[in-house]
Amino acid sequence: MDLSTLFRWTGELEVLGRDGEPVMSRNRPLILYQRIIGDADVTIARKHALKASRDLRRLLKDRKSDSYAALVPDYTEMDDTVLRNSVILSEALELRQRALDTIERPRKPLELTSDATLEDRENYLTETEEYDKMVDDLLNEKFEQLAKTRKEQLEQLDKDTLVDLFLVSIVESLCRAEMLRIFNTWCAYLGTYSNKQMNKRAFKSYHNFDNAASELKSLVIGGYMRLEIEGETLKN
Repeated sequence: MDLSTLFRWTGELEVLGRDGEPVMSRNRPLILYQRIIGDADVTIARKHALKASRDLRRLLKDRKSDSYAALVPDYTEMDDTVLRNSVILSEALELRQRALDTIERPRKPLELTSDATLEDRENYLTETEEYDKMVDDLLNEKFEQLAKTRKEQLEQLDKDTLVDLFLVSIVESLCRAEMLRIFNTWCAYLGTYSNKQMNKRAFKSYHNFDNAASELKSLVIGGYMRLEIEGETLKN
């Protein structure tokens, strides 16, 4: 058996209208078909996501731009405490990743053998649930430690330096969010088809998909992301 076929995750999406009823196509409910995209398409999605992040960063570095005025909060009335908390909040993903990289994980439960009894499987479920909780607790504890240390570092800085850090962190956070949004949108577009054989894309172009009704676009992106999560769960 070719094990690579196990990771070609696929799914179906029934398209619903605003009234919650199925959208009909040729007297049948409209169904879209999805699968996790391959490496080549991931590269395409990542390239467009990075371009979008780069373009937004250029706009946000111009304090006279409309994007800066619309997206960057007014910091002039913020006190030092609010600025520090805002910096930590915008750095939360980075701090959590550092916590994830540095915690000492407990030993994972031993995998079950093929002849495991029902009771063995029940006990294994309990052990894995306890393991997951231990990892979560360790991760949260480490994150709190890192956040506390970072807060203490920020307390040593003057207002102007805090403002500079605040602006850098806000721009970084906005660009990261834009990159992720465009990446997910491209992945959903490239991984969605109109036929079960999955050789005809559901949308003629990315522009066509990006300008689709917001309900349809959200449905397609949400369906694709669920597919990715289910695939990762199965792989783990």
